[in-house]
Amino acid sequence: MKPVAVTSRLLHDLACSSHAEGITALDVAAAVSQDDRILLIAEPGSDFTSTWQLPAGPVLPGQTLTDALAITLATLGLTMREVTGYLGHHDDLTGGQVSRVFCFAVTAEDPHTICRAAGTGHWWASLQELSGLPEPAALAASAAPAPLPPTEPPLAAALRAWAAGLHPTQAAVSLLIGHAAWLHRSDFRPLIDVTTSTAAPDWPAAITALDTGELPCSGSEDSMLRLAASLADGTPVSLRDTLTRLDARNAHLVSQAIIEAAGHSAPKPYCRECPIF
Repeated sequence: MKPVAVTSRLLHDLACSSHAEGITALDVAAAVSQDDRILLIAEPGSDFTSTWQLPAGPVLPGQTLTDALAITLATLGLTMREVTGYLGHHDDLTGGQVSRVFCFAVTAEDPHTICRAAGTGHWWASLQELSGLPEPAALAASAAPAPLPPTEPPLAAALRAWAAGLHPTQAAVSLLIGHAAWLHRSDFRPLIDVTTSTAAPDWPAAITALDTGELPCSGSEDSMLRLAASLADGTPVSLRDTLTRLDARNAHLVSQAIIEAAGHSAPKPYCRECPIF
């Protein structure tokens, strides 16, 4: 399968689209290659037999997909060098819960470190050797990326109706809608007071939930919510701490929000096809 280039936009959309489908349990699998071979790990089964799978691990609260990849390899004694492509995803049903597994092609600093570590069953398999065996689940992933989230995340129209007429509040709502991640999260929705036609975020409650760890998230998600709360509710925020955690896409959304808060027309929308704008 042909890898898809990994960008911050892709990583953002993979997580958002999964949450939009109601899938909140996310995992990653790493296709580590070396000399035209791929690393497989022995996974013990309940009947004392093992299956060969790609190294895989969960995406814990507050981690990005690439964070989880690095940690997954670290548990095997490997240091991730680069994520070279996205290979697709598949869904697992375990214990009644659906988890989505995203597979990435990666390289390691010293792939054969695992060969010097006792206790880890592994196999550097060639594609020819794999041709006669059942395909590992992660390798059978769809080659197409997960669908992008809807153009308008949940409650977008109701949020705009609530914010209408006050530029800073409109800017905060635009930031939430453009970022999309928070509006797809089931643990954030209770912090929004929804009526028939409007939706009003409880900004103080949201920031308190961030501070107390009730809304575990990545650094950029934390920054975007704090910046939105600052625009709408005047919540103090450190620009040094928040802005330095943003990628190009989110930084552009913030720049648009600042212009909107000042009552000016926003610049052209972010283009998903370009590296920055």
